[in-house]
Amino acid sequence: MAAYLDTLTADMKAAMKAREQDKLTVLRMIISDIKKKAEAEGELSDEDELAILQKAVKTRADTVDQATAAGRNEIAAREQREIEMIEGYLPEQMSAADVEAKVGELAAEIGFEGGKDRGRFMKEWMGRYKGLADGKAVQAALGKLC
Repeated sequence: MAAYLDTLTADMKAAMKAREQDKLTVLRMIISDIKKKAEAEGELSDEDELAILQKAVKTRADTVDQATAAGRNEIAAREQREIEMIEGYLPEQMSAADVEAKVGELAAEIGFEGGKDRGRFMKEWMGRYKGLADGKAVQAALGKLC
C-alpha cells in the first residue's frame, strides 16, 4: 500500500536536492492532501491515493479554465504546468478511440438500452476501468450510443 505516497516522497527529496522549487511545491501539496486523508480515514489504499491525484488534476483544470476566462494567462500557465507534473504519476489514460471502443463493448455486453441503464453502466465501467479514462469522455461516448 501507499505506493503513490512513497514515490511522491522520494521525488520530493530529489526535488529538494535539485532545488526544483516549482516541483517541490506541487509535491508537498499532494503529499499533504494524502496525509490529511490518511489521518481522517486511516490507512489509504493505492486507489484512494490515485483518487487524490485525480482530484488535484481536476481542481487545477478548473482553475486553468477560470484563469483563462479572466485573462490571467500567467496563472493558467502555472496551473497547467502543475497538471503536467501530477499527470506524470497517474496511469496512462485511454485515448478517445479506446474509450469509444470500450464503451461500445461494455454497452453490448451488459445490454445497455439508454438513459435508465446509465447508472448500471457506469458502475460496471468504474469496476473495470477506474482511473484509466476521464468520466466526461466516457459519458460523451455513451451519449453517442443513445
